[in-house]
Amino acid sequence: MAVAALPVKNRIGRLDVSFTLVLVALGLLLMYSNVQGDEGPPNLSVFAIPAFLPIPLALLWRSSDPTRALGAVVLALVVHFAVFGEVVRCGVAFAVIALLTFSAGARCGRQEALVALAIGVVAAVIVGISEFLGPGVLVVGVPLALASWAFGRVARSRGQLAGELRARNQQLRSARDERARLEVATDRAQLSGELDALLQRRLGALAQLADRGAESVADGTAAAVLLEIEHESRATLDEMRTLVGVLRSDDGRASVAPQPTLISLDALLLSTKGGQLSVKGSPRALPAGVELSAYRVVEHLLDALENASGVKVEVRFAPDALELLVEGPARRRSEVTTALSRARERVELHRGSLETSTHGGWATAAVALPLRAGV
Repeated sequence: MAVAALPVKNRIGRLDVSFTLVLVALGLLLMYSNVQGDEGPPNLSVFAIPAFLPIPLALLWRSSDPTRALGAVVLALVVHFAVFGEVVRCGVAFAVIALLTFSAGARCGRQEALVALAIGVVAAVIVGISEFLGPGVLVVGVPLALASWAFGRVARSRGQLAGELRARNQQLRSARDERARLEVATDRAQLSGELDALLQRRLGALAQLADRGAESVADGTAAAVLLEIEHESRATLDEMRTLVGVLRSDDGRASVAPQPTLISLDALLLSTKGGQLSVKGSPRALPAGVELSAYRVVEHLLDALENASGVKVEVRFAPDALELLVEGPARRRSEVTTALSRARERVELHRGSLETSTHGGWATAAVALPLRAGV
């Protein structure tokens, strides 16, 4: 689809105003020299000065309607010649005609541009006839109008070519993006199939292990079977996490790093607050969901504290719960509220409890996560 580089605009632009102001100033000087000097006819009225202004003022519509602006120039030239006779006008009139014919050639369709060219030639002829300098001025005026119009048509043609190239580039970019989207959708569909196959395979294996565990209760090997079930369950979760992470990622890439556990708390505390971590009770293997939630809860609670060396985190392995104690200097109320809200959501997932208190700018949070059999 062809698109002109210089489209017709609905309003007057800054460049139009600039051209107009310059030529208005030149027109005033030209008419003043005609009235006051020896170049114009004797007894030339001073009213010739303001009466000449409509000619350069037509440039205000150079971008919005160049054809009608040329018509206005022709009318203004005829009136000025009829009233004031032979006066030097070519210095400004030819410049106005050239700019308007160029704009018409660059911004209008072929038919309208040809009409504008005819009007521009007529305007140049009127200037030549009305000048006391003689019709020799036509040697400059008419070729100038023709050349300006031709340059305008060349600019329009180049603008159309540039518009077509932009449109095709946009189509190519859209086609490329659509192809990439389809490739991602295809990959995700394939991953979804792999996830379905993984679940069927892993769940079948876990069912077989559960059957073996039921049979082994009598001979005392149930503990070993349960450990194997736990191992297989964790492996299944890791594989599912990897596949689901890729499916949820917008660009098809996802972090497949292991989820953090309680062992990672020490590094977290040192990297964020530089505080102290203490562990009490009898550490033991915990359900993966509890360990991950405990880590996230501590992470959110640390967000509610200032970066200070006085921050303390205590992890206590109780017989039926995992207890966490986080304390340190509190941050601003809005930041504390947001962090505590996130931590409370995590705790409620496990039907645990979260108690907080703040005294003199020192915040304390106590968390209890019940321990249940599960993976």
